[in-house]
Amino acid sequence: MQSQRNTESIPMAWHHTPGPLETSLEYVYNRQQGANREIVALHPNDVDWLTACRVLKTALAHISLYNIVVEDRVRGLFPICHLDLHFGNLLSDEEYSLTGVIDWSDAQADPIEQLSVCPALNIFPGLNEEKNGPIIEFKTLVVQFVKGIEEEKANEANNRDLTQLSTYMASASAEITCHQYMASPKGSLWAAKRVAKPIYGKHATWEQLKKVYGCMSLL
Repeated sequence: MQSQRNTESIPMAWHHTPGPLETSLEYVYNRQQGANREIVALHPNDVDWLTACRVLKTALAHISLYNIVVEDRVRGLFPICHLDLHFGNLLSDEEYSLTGVIDWSDAQADPIEQLSVCPALNIFPGLNEEKNGPIIEFKTLVVQFVKGIEEEKANEANNRDLTQLSTYMASASAEITCHQYMASPKGSLWAAKRVAKPIYGKHATWEQLKKVYGCMSLL
């Protein structure tokens, strides 16, 4: 059934910039800028937290190297995202087959990078390889399943040449995106240290980053 009403753009009430936004880069940049302002207000003149803000913001600038923002999708297509996809919102039958997803109150059209965020697919840095193994295996199965759906619909879709969700989910960029999105202002210091590892590797310690970023004003 076709709607007789015109399409209406609804602002994102929870986002630091309600929008509408035209690009995925605007989405992630404005979100991080807003979070950084909250962090600075909570921790004024704190070198560790100022460095955390800089690291999380700098991560967005590594587009060409880490593909944190998918360049060929920077202007869409923007899929509908649940924004609170965890086990508590998933319904299943006695055989653990998924039967439904509840609590769509915050659902909205978001960049494909946002669609990749799922806390259940990220490993815990405090656990060893054996205990993280089931999470890694589960993520592999999810990525394979998503890829299978994409391949089935490849002939129907008009976006065959665009980066697919499964490709992004399997990349290191998806982990960085998840840490940035899941980090609250109070948890951003931990998130920044996690994000710094894939960006700087062993070439820069946190103390070295503090000497560079800790004395810079946050714009």
